[in-house]
Parts: sequence; C-alpha cells; structure tokens
Amino acid sequence: MSWKEESLTWHFVEKWADRKPEAEVLVDEKGRLNWREFSRGVDLVAKAMLEAGVEKGDVVAMLDVPCNEFPIVYMAAGKVGAMWLGLAPKFTLDELRYIFNDAKPAVLFTMREYMNADLGENIKALVKEFPFLKKVIVKGGALEGTEDYYDYTGRPREEMDAALEERAESVTPEDDALLLYTSGSTGKPKGVVHTHRSLIANVSVASREFGFNEQSRLIVHMPINHVAADTEIGLSSIYVGGALVHMAVFEPARSLEVIEKEKVTVTGQIPVMYLLQMKTERFRSTDFSAVKSFVWGGSAAPLPMIQALAAIAEKTGTILVNGYGSTEVGGFISFTKRDDGVEDLQGTLGVIAEPHEIKVVDKDRRELAAGEIGEFAFRGPFLMKKYLNKPEATAEVMDDDGWFYSSDIGYMDERGYIYITGRKSEMYKTAGENVFPREIEEVLEQHPSVGLAAVVGVPHDFFGEVGWAFAMKTPGAPDVQPGELRGLCKEKLADYKVPRKFIVRDLLPMLPNGKINKPALKREIEEEK
Repeated sequence: MSWKEESLTWHFVEKWADRKPEAEVLVDEKGRLNWREFSRGVDLVAKAMLEAGVEKGDVVAMLDVPCNEFPIVYMAAGKVGAMWLGLAPKFTLDELRYIFNDAKPAVLFTMREYMNADLGENIKALVKEFPFLKKVIVKGGALEGTEDYYDYTGRPREEMDAALEERAESVTPEDDALLLYTSGSTGKPKGVVHTHRSLIANVSVASREFGFNEQSRLIVHMPINHVAADTEIGLSSIYVGGALVHMAVFEPARSLEVIEKEKVTVTGQIPVMYLLQMKTERFRSTDFSAVKSFVWGGSAAPLPMIQALAAIAEKTGTILVNGYGSTEVGGFISFTKRDDGVEDLQGTLGVIAEPHEIKVVDKDRRELAAGEIGEFAFRGPFLMKKYLNKPEATAEVMDDDGWFYSSDIGYMDERGYIYITGRKSEMYKTAGENVFPREIEEVLEQHPSVGLAAVVGVPHDFFGEVGWAFAMKTPGAPDVQPGELRGLCKEKLADYKVPRKFIVRDLLPMLPNGKINKPALKREIEEEK
C-alpha cells in the first residue's frame, strides 16, 4: 500500500520525507532530525521490531518522556502492524504491572533514568514477571537480558528490507494502531484502542480547526501516555508536515525559553501549565511573536488565564482555542471559533466540528432539546474501536447505531455551543436535590484569586451528601479566605448548592489528563473524617 493513499499513520512520515526531506521535523535536547532521517529511523526501528519477534496485532510499549525517539518508535510500530502503547516513567511498579497484565506487550522500549532516578529495578522486575516480553530495549544503559537502544535499532538489517515491505503491505486502516489508558478517575484505567482510520479521522479535522500547517512548530511537553502528545499534538503535526519540539519534563520557566528560542507556533497545554508559566518572571519577558495558537483543554480555564493570553493575542494576532476531547474520541472534536470572546472561551467548549456528530440525551438515551441538561453522545469515524479486554464496558458506552455515550453531563445552547456541568459519577444529591459540581466550580473560578476549583460530594448523616469545595489560588493573586468564597456562592447559587466546607490551597492534585484529581481529594476527606 503506497503512502500516497494516506490511510495509515506512518504514510505521512513517508509523504513528507518525499516532499521535503531536508526540512526539520524532530527536535529535542540531544539533537535535530529532518524528514529523511525520521523516515529512515522509522524503518530501522521497524526492522528491529521484526527481528525481536513482533507480530501483526502485538502491542509495543514505550516507557519514556517526549523525545525524538518517541514518534520514531510510535510510527514504526504502526508500520509493522503493531499497536503502540505509551507509558509514563513516573508510573509506579504496581501501575505498570496492571497495564502489562492487561496489554501484554511483546516488546518494551524504555529509558533507564528519569529525574535522576534509576529505573533499573523496575525494568528488572518487569522482565522477570512477564515472560511474554520478547525483548526489552533500553535507552541509557542496557541491563542483563536487555538490549541497548542505539546499538539494537541502529543496525541496518538490509536483509530484512523485503520482510518489512511485506509486513507494511499487510497493514490496513482498520488495524489497531494506538493503545491509551484512561486516567482512572472512576476506577482502574481502561485500555482505549484506536485504529489507523480513527486516528486519521480525528487529526485530519483537528489540524484544520487548529490551523496547523507544514510551517507549524508544536511543543510536546505532555506525557507520551496522553492523548495530547500522541494525537492532538504528535500525530496532528506529522499529518500536516510540521515540526515537533520535545521537552522531556515540563518546567514552567524553561518551557517559555524553549517556546521563544525554537519559535514555537502552537502551545497546547492544560490550564494549570499556563498558570504555572504565568507565575514565573520569565512569562512577562517571553517573546510570543511566533505563536499562532494558544490551545488548552482537559479542564475549564480560569478567567485570569484567558485574559492574560488574550492580552498577548491582541499584540501578536495569536488565536485562542478551547474545545472538547477525550481518550475515547482520540483528541479534540469540538472547537471554539477564532472570533469568540472571553465569555465563550471560559464557559463553553465550542462547537462540534463537521463532519462529527453530537447529541445530548436523557437517562433513557432520548435526545434532548437545546438548553436541557443530559449526557453527551458522539458519533463519527474518530471513535475508539473498543476498550481492550472489556467487551461489557465497551457495550455500556457504545450502541449499535455507532453512538458513544461519554458520561459527560451538560447541554448545548441554540448556537450549538457545548457546556459541561460535570461527570455522571460526580453529581451528588443534597436533601434530594441534584447538584452538578461544575456549576459551583464556575462560580468559584469567577473570584480573581481562584485559578481552579473542585467540588466533591461527601456523605452527610442528615442531607445525604454535601459539597466540599477546594480552590487553587491564582499565581500572584491576593489571598482569599473561605468566608469570601462562601459569600460568593450564596450570592450566585441556591442554598442547597452552597458547599458545606471551603478549602484554599496553592496547588491541588492533578490527573495526567489535566483534570483535578477528585478521587484523591475524596480519599483525603475520608482520612480526615
């Protein structure tokens, strides 16, 4: 199958290697690669996978940070018909064990050291405990029974050229290409399976809506197990022929230096990352003139953040984009518009992009009218294929007509703009009344000293459940007292919606997807009680 069909993820590596072989595409702290070198690297790693015994349909795991090797291994796995799985080096051994037991990767590519910590003991444990691992390839110092990344993948293996061509020809758009694990906000993480077709269906639309093109330079500083690194930024950039600038670890001040030095045109971040950048002295002196798009997702953005970005946009012409996305839909599928004001950028998740479909349904999955609160459902070729090894969980969220039921609760206005009020699992009842945490969080985030807020339901002997509100301070803002926040809620909300307790902190626990870790807050409350 020729790359000119543009139906498989790695086709776009070969497309741009053919069209502009000397153009820069991959950048990290160690070096720079052009499209010709990227394409050659994909073939070398793909042949190494074949020699390691990777069969079509196998899982290839990679435990690493954003780096030039990340997209090379990712695309190589697709070329040999395997499903690529990204893992974060900050995962504990128990978290890795859970994923390995579920995914059963045939090969593991891993870094040896992370944040000055040796991962060797974890690697040894995985090798010992999981005999289905055919090969472990280590970057930064091989261990006994493993291979060195650069030595093993650098061999030309010209005798395997024909085998690679034959394997690549056998790969179809319906084959599994990417395995992502959910953040586990409602229990153990589930493996989300995406095909070549679903990934391309997403990034072909998202790159258009974001305004990406072959001159785009995108910074990658989200973990490689996250949909942002893998599709929204990583694959979208490869699709349009742009460049990826990798940062191993997000450091607020350092990221601003990279944005300026590398003339990054797109910053895709979760709100807390922007807030941390704004807290640094470097933010005020950063030259953002090359940036064409400030993009955020994962959670609602506080007003001070949007106002600060809007002030930059006034000077530079940068666009601000927010939208709805998830692991199951493969990235963003709704987007705010270029001329949207601060109110829509803060309060909505934009409009569903064509040709994607959306509806809001009641508990019986009957469609609701504009303004009515219900569960969001989505349909289109971008949807995941299934939850790995979980047919019952898949059947719970996908119907025979191709609709995916997201568990996200909210409504659409007459314009088609999406408003999220919370998750089905987050709603709680106070004295028989339904309370949606997001409504309260939006009120709290109106306070200039509150950057992000989280409200959780807590058992109560008399009312059944009551709300506890956690507020994260806006960087550099004056202190705020719980009484101020209580007064604000009393002014804006019905009595039963006003949380029973208010807690203000400099930082709140975060999930990998950028949302506040509400299960961690609930555990903390249980321990306190």
